[in-house]
Amino acid sequence: MTDTSPIGLDLEQQLENVLSFITQPSSATHSAVKADTPDNTVHKALYYLKNDQPPLAAKWMRLAAMSGDQRAQFYLGLFFIKGQGVPASVFHGAVWLSLASSQGYEPATTALTDLRKHLTTRRFKDAQCYAATLYEQIHQQQFAHLIPNSP
Repeated sequence: MTDTSPIGLDLEQQLENVLSFITQPSSATHSAVKADTPDNTVHKALYYLKNDQPPLAAKWMRLAAMSGDQRAQFYLGLFFIKGQGVPASVFHGAVWLSLASSQGYEPATTALTDLRKHLTTRRFKDAQCYAATLYEQIHQQQFAHLIPNSP
């Protein structure tokens, strides 16, 4: 018996979306390579958020943020502040907003100024230190191919 209630159809559609994504061919075609850009990953995350799937949105946004995309870092900070797809954490929100802000992303700077009043000075400085650590990790990943292997 098939569940025809709106909730059942919604779940069925969600499962179909996930399965179609998982079973996509992994061949390195031109379109598949293009789909892996940080900008396309952000769009995928926003698609999942729009379709009320915050955990998937957070997963894809984190991938884009860890690739160095400032807009994704900003959105991920907002996800943490709102608790969308991730545990609610003003501290972690401040970390991601600090990271985006430090790279000149103006909306992050504005949001961080508003968020600042919700953290003690010590927690705010801790968030900035953690953001610096993330910055180093991201850039180490991006430039790992330039570091010679030791014998």
